[in-house]
Amino acid sequence: METAIFVFSGFLGSGKTLSIQETILKTFSYTGKTSVIICTEEGEYCYKKDALKDVGIEVIEIEDKEDFNEAFLERIKKVYDPLNVYIEYNGMWDIEDLLKMKKPKGWYIETIFGLVDSTTYPMYLKNMRQLIMTPLRNADVIIFNRCDNLDKGETRRRLKLLNGSAEVFFIKKDGSVDNNIDDLILNTENGIINITDDIFGSWFIDCLENSDKYYGKTVRFKGMVSDQLRLSPGQFFLGRKIEICCEADAQFVGFISEIDDISKVPSPNEWVDVEAEITRGKVKGNKVMIILKVKSIEKRSD
Repeated sequence: METAIFVFSGFLGSGKTLSIQETILKTFSYTGKTSVIICTEEGEYCYKKDALKDVGIEVIEIEDKEDFNEAFLERIKKVYDPLNVYIEYNGMWDIEDLLKMKKPKGWYIETIFGLVDSTTYPMYLKNMRQLIMTPLRNADVIIFNRCDNLDKGETRRRLKLLNGSAEVFFIKKDGSVDNNIDDLILNTENGIINITDDIFGSWFIDCLENSDKYYGKTVRFKGMVSDQLRLSPGQFFLGRKIEICCEADAQFVGFISEIDDISKVPSPNEWVDVEAEITRGKVKGNKVMIILKVKSIEKRSD
């Protein structure tokens, strides 16, 4: 029999305990098979162990990271042979250690939840950026709690650069889901959208997710030519490196660009100022994607 593992990651105060407990008590039906919550830190709220036990949930507490290992998981399997395992993972532990850890036979990670307290997120982002972003990079579902004053649109777009496949949810202080995502504000001059350096990453994600509102529009930005793709004559891949957690994990994002005058195709790793129309193009296999039709291009010397 297989055992599904649900991982809840995040710093203290992010809402891990309540999320696990409320989800189980509201949706879990006891089938005669025991499930297990593994709690790896003491938070503000405690588990209602009696209520959880009534639906077949055992709570196991462990504090030392050294004790959270393969042998510990094997003991859980031997004693409980659980249907599901819910891990409240310590926010100060590297979640990649858990992902690399050998699991008991038949155990598999079903879903990783990344929980964030919106009121402390800016502070952690400034001072402990890599520590808070690593769990979010690995999460299948990202939940921001207490997000009444958070710039949700910008936050979501930045996270999509980090983890494009994750679902992102924002929860208000009253517990309701906030679906009102702030639009990306762009500076337009004489009908041309100016993409400044600081918003390039956000615009890139917005362009992918809301392509229809950009088709036919003209943009102006500074970009670098990638040397990693082989394209047709007159085409080049233009974009920028975007730093996600730290300089070491910067990734190159951008779009295929086309220019009629092949002699003006810039060289790999060259920086250029470009003005281009966003069009709906086709590449290999007739896959529809954004292609920038270059109107003007100027090589930069700085």
